[in-house]
Amino acid sequence: MGRPQEPLDRDGSPIREFAFWLRDLRRRSGLTYEDLAKAANYATSTMQAAAAGKRLPTLPVTMAFVGACRGDKAAWRSYWAQAQRLLDTGAPGSAGQPVAPPWATAVTPAARGLQASQGLRRAERQPAADGWYIEDFTALLRLDVEPIEALEQRKIVATADGLTELVTSVSVPRHPGDPTQPLGLETELLYGGFLQARQQPYDGYFENVIALSRPLGVGDRHQYGLRVRLPAGQLMNSHYVHLPRRRSDHFELRIRFGSRLPPGPAWVVRAAPPPVIYRREPTSERLIPDRFGEVSASFSDLRVGLGYGICWPDVALMSPGS
Repeated sequence: MGRPQEPLDRDGSPIREFAFWLRDLRRRSGLTYEDLAKAANYATSTMQAAAAGKRLPTLPVTMAFVGACRGDKAAWRSYWAQAQRLLDTGAPGSAGQPVAPPWATAVTPAARGLQASQGLRRAERQPAADGWYIEDFTALLRLDVEPIEALEQRKIVATADGLTELVTSVSVPRHPGDPTQPLGLETELLYGGFLQARQQPYDGYFENVIALSRPLGVGDRHQYGLRVRLPAGQLMNSHYVHLPRRRSDHFELRIRFGSRLPPGPAWVVRAAPPPVIYRREPTSERLIPDRFGEVSASFSDLRVGLGYGICWPDVALMSPGS
């Protein structure tokens, strides 16, 4: 009998990201770790260690894991090789950039047809997944209210016919001063469908399934709005970053600090690898809150797997009730 899987705290590192996607593959396959071990001809503990996020599994173990889950071995072999290069301490600087899994940046045939018909920009800059992409995303993070909340509005475009639901995700990074409390997130769909399911497959990772009122066809647009809140007593990391896992054309972020001003200027991150975001080194693009305690930034033609948003000097912000 295998041990229960420990929660995975995604910190943007290649090993943790690799483990996250292995867990996602197993979850979608419907296999238990015991089933997986039998199909892969490895011990259950070996399969669990592969997705533990403590070290990169060997290529043979990875291929056995993927094969048992009926994943794309060629895509996973490529992803493993790129993750391995990121862990090479002697690699040149260009190899130090994070890499999204191949399936997160693949362009579907429907998307290619849409690009051709509408004269869109380079296909490699226009990944689509699950039949839709984000045309416009605006967010207002309110640190001046209790509990802390973000109001998010997205305009999406369908790249396949018969789109009836959207599966969206949110990652909530753990604050260094809050190492043990389970992470939570409260989600409310304000308009644009029905919130059919809320899921938390991993620690700090949340999925929402939004049912649409009618099926969308290729090129159809749809808007929906979400309100997300931190639970009482949960510390918030001092950044809000959009890390697109599908094509995302435009993102506009506004943060209202109110009287909870940080002890120094905020800064903008553009096309930043996750490890750079977590190193928290201020960029040259500084932001000084206005007299109402607001800052804002906008971004266009975002790249999958890289972060866009605003960071600020660390200050222990939490929702009340601790």
